[in-house]
Amino acid sequence: MGFLTRREQKVLCVVIGLLLVGWAVRTWRLSQVPTEPVAVQTTPE
Repeated sequence: MGFLTRREQKVLCVVIGLLLVGWAVRTWRLSQVPTEPVAVQTTPE
């Protein structure tokens, strides 16, 4: 396997960056405590 071209390096960096962002978002969302839904009181018309 030879060296990667500039374009291939950029594509590889973008893919790795997106994977890292996705993992960070997933970890952040799983670490958040789910809040209780607030009961909304409606008045009959």
